[in-house]
Amino acid sequence: MSNGGLQPQSLPDWMLIFSFVASLFLMLLVIVEGICRALRKATLEIVLTREVFFRILDTGESLYSTAVLVAYDTGALIQDVKAALVKTNGATKAFDLRVAQVGEKYRTPEGSYQFGFHSTSPLTFVPPSNPQRCVYICEHESYSGYTRQQFQQFQEALFKIKERYSFVMEGTPDPAQLDNLIQDAEGAVEVAVTGIMDKIQIEPGKYTLTITATYRQKGKFFPMAIRGVSTSKVNFVVEDYARDVFRHSLREHLQARARQVLLDQPATASTPEYSPVEVQECAA
Repeated sequence: MSNGGLQPQSLPDWMLIFSFVASLFLMLLVIVEGICRALRKATLEIVLTREVFFRILDTGESLYSTAVLVAYDTGALIQDVKAALVKTNGATKAFDLRVAQVGEKYRTPEGSYQFGFHSTSPLTFVPPSNPQRCVYICEHESYSGYTRQQFQQFQEALFKIKERYSFVMEGTPDPAQLDNLIQDAEGAVEVAVTGIMDKIQIEPGKYTLTITATYRQKGKFFPMAIRGVSTSKVNFVVEDYARDVFRHSLREHLQARARQVLLDQPATASTPEYSPVEVQECAA
């Protein structure tokens, strides 16, 4: 008795050849992709944000910059961070900067934002696909020592004034002696303001800040270290009255310090600060 079911039929030769070639092609694509991913350049993205501003610290004129760091695949170990500031309009001028401190911005229980700096070393590990924010303090290296010296001399001058007029604060102060104390304190403030402002490099104009991170990353498929460099830039404008803002806020800062030392009165000595305008993130 014959079998009435359908008999399997052989596929045409052209279909067999096409299936074999397609399978071979897909397998080669997978192999090539694996090799490329294993050998490709390490990947770390560093992107500067618009949060850029200047401050006068005891250690010198400093530029604060915030960066977002993103590492892929196996993460990245940042080994070095360098900063460069260039005035781009008029006579081009380059400033020597060094990354002096590395930290982060955090929110206090009261709801305000503060900066915390935990290291003078740029050595940082960025986990894979886990974006991080980092704040860099970039100092004007050539003038930081001079500014530090000016702040120290101001502090010494205040202690000498306090010692000289110690009798004035005992009992009921003599108005004439108290006026002399105030005049000497104001004189010390003005000397410090003049000395510090003399070395402040900020001037009106257009600027470009560049942050360059050198990092190391493990290969994804091979245990070899791959080195790379990531760069980001931000442009901004310093206004014509920027130095006046600095001078005014610096004077207030030093006056508050004088009240703290001479009168033993608590005073908020806000750090002199200036925020540039027209801040623009840009590609490296």
